[in-house]
Amino acid sequence: MDPAAVEGVQAARPAVVLPAFEGPLDLLLHLVRENKVSIWDIPIARICDQYHAVLERMEELDLELAGEFLVTASWLLAIKSRLLLPRPEGEDDDPRAELVERLIEYEKVKRTAAVLAGIEEVRRGIEAVSLEAPEAPSERELDLADVDIIALGQALRALLERHRREHPPAMEVPPMRYSVREKIVELFDLVTRQRSFPLLSHLLTRPERLESVTFLVAALELVRLGSAEMHQRQAFAEIHLTATGTPLAMEALGDV
Repeated sequence: MDPAAVEGVQAARPAVVLPAFEGPLDLLLHLVRENKVSIWDIPIARICDQYHAVLERMEELDLELAGEFLVTASWLLAIKSRLLLPRPEGEDDDPRAELVERLIEYEKVKRTAAVLAGIEEVRRGIEAVSLEAPEAPSERELDLADVDIIALGQALRALLERHRREHPPAMEVPPMRYSVREKIVELFDLVTRQRSFPLLSHLLTRPERLESVTFLVAALELVRLGSAEMHQRQAFAEIHLTATGTPLAMEALGDV
């Protein structure tokens, strides 16, 4: 075939765009969702074949494959082979168990990262009061051990969706802006008086969606500074904000 004709055929081929996967687990999670199957009962043969098909397509597109993608490909083949072989009598272990566990943990991390990224994005859009603060006292790390952060993110999304339904905008108006610093002080006064109160229920009473988000950021700051703690008895239950008795160090707030 004439070289010019070959170039014409190649140029006519449609461009194929593959999603950008953060790693092999991200690709596997994508395939599980695309196939609409339970993560607890992965059809390993089908997923394995599709995984290898994606890798082949990436190679065709001259995309550099990280070593972890190839290692995971070998691992999937090993699991597939074990499922095809008869299991020894008395062995009940599912060869997919470790894969399922790793995918579940990865999904939790990914969802948590998305929630925290959303909160950080909101914080960047909230008015900040710039003050020159003296050297801040030592701060303890944010401890949310008693709080299901995924449930917190889901509750926040539900809160925003409920507010959107109940308060549809009549017209386009500039959103009100709130100061995180002011809400920290307001929330600290409230938790000091009541000792403990239901945080999510309090957020639902706010007339503005942005104000609810600002209050949530303020609550996380109070926990970080050690002036309050968050407690949750079980997943998806109400989250309570409780005073610790530690005074609010205004100089530690910085530019919030």
